[in-house]
Amino acid sequence: MSFQHLKRVKVFAEDLQVGMFVSDLDRDWSESTFLLQGFTIESQADIDAVMSQCKFVYIDFKSDSQFKSYRLATTSSKTYAEKNANSVESKENFFKNRMNPAATRYKKSSQLMKGVMDRIMLGEDFDIHGVRDVVKENVKQVLENEDAMLMMTLLKNKDDSKAEHSLNVSILSIGFARYLGFDETKLEDIGMGALLHDIGQVKIDTNLISKKGRLNQNEMAEMCNHPKYAFEILQSKSGLTPSCIDIAINHHERLQGQGYPRGLTADKLSQNVRLVSIVDVFESLTTPQVYRRSLSVVDAYKILMSGKGTHYDEKMVLKFIEWRGIYPPGSIVEMANGEVGIIIGTNRKFKLKPKVLLVLDEYKQKRKEKIIDLSKISVDAESKPYKIVKAYENSAFGIDLQSYADKGLKVEPAR
Repeated sequence: MSFQHLKRVKVFAEDLQVGMFVSDLDRDWSESTFLLQGFTIESQADIDAVMSQCKFVYIDFKSDSQFKSYRLATTSSKTYAEKNANSVESKENFFKNRMNPAATRYKKSSQLMKGVMDRIMLGEDFDIHGVRDVVKENVKQVLENEDAMLMMTLLKNKDDSKAEHSLNVSILSIGFARYLGFDETKLEDIGMGALLHDIGQVKIDTNLISKKGRLNQNEMAEMCNHPKYAFEILQSKSGLTPSCIDIAINHHERLQGQGYPRGLTADKLSQNVRLVSIVDVFESLTTPQVYRRSLSVVDAYKILMSGKGTHYDEKMVLKFIEWRGIYPPGSIVEMANGEVGIIIGTNRKFKLKPKVLLVLDEYKQKRKEKIIDLSKISVDAESKPYKIVKAYENSAFGIDLQSYADKGLKVEPAR
């Protein structure tokens, strides 16, 4: 059998040898720093450059002896076949397993919260210890895999919206409190208060909550009673801290007394209430409502900024935006060339240059998915650098984030 001029042999980067001709990479050439699409490895520095960017490449062997030399150097390793299998598996499982723990935890928490609300609506009691166990597990998940848990809050399901909103506010509050340096006990406390903050809405007529038009004066007055209803529900429950009840009754109060139900001013509002108030508004703005579409993360920030110092704690608003970033994982963004993608990784040093999974072409049609890292050299088909020009709401262009989560969208930790 002759191996002469054997083309496109897959070779792991660590097995490269001087003299080999690299004909293709494990990614598009545009995602690399190599100027030539095909080159000969002339030194160890070339091997190191490939290893820093690729797990494997494709080699065109120029002679039988070169191929045999490569085979002799690699087949003696019993792990080579395993490495090859693992690499294929890794590529095939790009959308598997990464999000599963977060998705499973989120689903269980949402189901439990819906069950609690259903029991209250029927005039039944609910198990506060079960709710606390959910919060403890959510704290654990945020500590272990924050970006994945936070992305779950961007998946908006039209069903069970009250339970979903409460869960999202709880997860976001836990993450934000962690960023501010709260210890684990305080994370559980604020997570509990945030999860129960809107529990009083179960006492509001569902037709009123789902009304599409503007509320009249009497309807608005009734809506503004839900913090009082929450207080009535929670005050008799043993095992709740005063902070939990404080959040439930005061999360709609504002610094200069513009809020409800009591018109409290800044000196009466605790740190936990200030924190949850910001998160609650942000989560509501980025969620579709019966009377309006959802806003993008950036547009939600603009509204928070317009109320900093008057409605919301100024330092906390700035810290919140600093924490979540301009393009948090799960955000839908449009590139300068018209292509559309989903943010899958953030960069602490270069906040405007995240990692993006491109899913739509410039005509807003599905394309072969491709990952680009804007902190590195990434150019489009016309050799122009990729650049984000606009962020959109989480259902823009018909993109279903839930479907990507179901596939196990890989969300990378912030770099």
